Amino acid sequence: MASNFTVVLFQRQHFGRVPGAFNDVEPDVPFAGQTQSFVFDCPNVQPGDAAFLMFQSRDVDHPRNVFEVNGVAVFGGLPVSPARDSWNGNILLIEPRHRLKATGNILRVESRDASGGASGSLDEFIIDNVVLVYKTPDAVTLPTVSGDLAAFLKTELLPSISSVKGSGASADPDDQHNEYVLPTASQLGAWRVVFRSLLAGAWGDADVQAKTVSSTYNVVRFLDVPSQHTYYVLMEGQPGRIPAPAPHASGVSIADPADGTRRGWGTYVFDPQPRRAVSLSAPHPHDDLDTAEQAADAYVGLRARTLLLAGTDRDQNTARASCEQSSRPYLEADVAHIAESVFQVAFEEIYASDLFTWHIQFHGNSTCDVDVFLSNGVIAGPALLQTLAANIRTASVAAAQGGPVLTVDVFDAAGDCVARGTDNMQMRFASGLPHGEICAAGHGPAAPSRFIHVEQRRDARRASTDPAATPGRNRDVVMAGILATFSGEAGFVDFARTASYSHQTN
Repeated sequence: MASNFTVVLFQRQHFGRVPGAFNDVEPDVPFAGQTQSFVFDCPNVQPGDAAFLMFQSRDVDHPRNVFEVNGVAVFGGLPVSPARDSWNGNILLIEPRHRLKATGNILRVESRDASGGASGSLDEFIIDNVVLVYKTPDAVTLPTVSGDLAAFLKTELLPSISSVKGSGASADPDDQHNEYVLPTASQLGAWRVVFRSLLAGAWGDADVQAKTVSSTYNVVRFLDVPSQHTYYVLMEGQPGRIPAPAPHASGVSIADPADGTRRGWGTYVFDPQPRRAVSLSAPHPHDDLDTAEQAADAYVGLRARTLLLAGTDRDQNTARASCEQSSRPYLEADVAHIAESVFQVAFEEIYASDLFTWHIQFHGNSTCDVDVFLSNGVIAGPALLQTLAANIRTASVAAAQGGPVLTVDVFDAAGDCVARGTDNMQMRFASGLPHGEICAAGHGPAAPSRFIHVEQRRDARRASTDPAATPGRNRDVVMAGILATFSGEAGFVDFARTASYSHQTN
């Protein structure tokens, strides 16, 4: 995305009650008094995107001073100065709630006393060189959509993926049409560039780059009406115009970017201003019933960083996956068990982009004795998994009000459930194995990581509105446990979203 800047203040200003208080270190600095408002413009601003304010300050004694943009306090306010004898450089986030506009924005600064009052011994401080950097529209005009993001994902996107009856060796051959197109090595290299652009917030660049790989892909700007929050969705087609799946022979690749055939490479959602350092993924839509819908609800409810949804049923193609096999078996459309996929590239780029985001992947099975089984792939896993397990239990008990609850366990002993994700390609990469080693048999997770493999029996995946669900046994309970783990909020949260969506293309 393009950017611009505006100079809000270019001359030093002394705030407080005592003119000349800085004559020993800053003689003749203009005296602003207790409060001043500075009007500034942001031509061609994108008000739904974040901006940042850079400025210098000197001798700010406490955090009780007023620092507002358009009547809304800037989070962090005027940072306290470590010493009077030096200038401090500051960068503060300006959020959509500040409602930046093309003209007539107001920065208000006011000196207060240490208790926040306006009549005591006011803080004496100086600010200077206030510059706001903001986003402007891309040269590329992105498709723009408004509606309910979770509703769109659940009611249009996921139903557009063909479902295969049966599972693994028992998959129905009449439903297997090889609709998943194998990406080439050069295409996967190009997708790495796309995801790096997305992670950098260069939405227009990512849109152009994606189309050089496949013209079916777009970066869609999606305004989620319930939250009034903007997301960016990398997807095939656009809402209301998703290309239909197409049958192929086994093992087909499509090299021509102009070919409009659906590839089945997945959907990837980015929040430019996430509230939680969490990334969610669902590699098995339809086959692991309700897990993709669960991920969609959780993503919006948690305001997580990214969401990765596979683009095909794992059993859609008939050929076997080339990586480590199991008795299931794994087929070549199963993105949790193939190394050379767009889904894997997306995961690797997102995982490697920071050192603090946790990655939660939803699965479903009936193998484990417990309802929810958490694994990090190694027995000595991070303590956070035990915290998450305890929070899910607590949320289940609180919601059940004496009724049935979810049972939860963590892989921490050799005799635990065998569904541990040790042959999962995302798990292996997160554990420290390089991409070239994740596919081979026996190359299990090397070390603890920020990846949480969540296996769930049917009740843990059900929507709370499912007639078969009970208050203490449904996916909202699992989400409440995640919320408590990553925000400290222990209360039950209902993530059900029912609003419709509409679409428009600019």
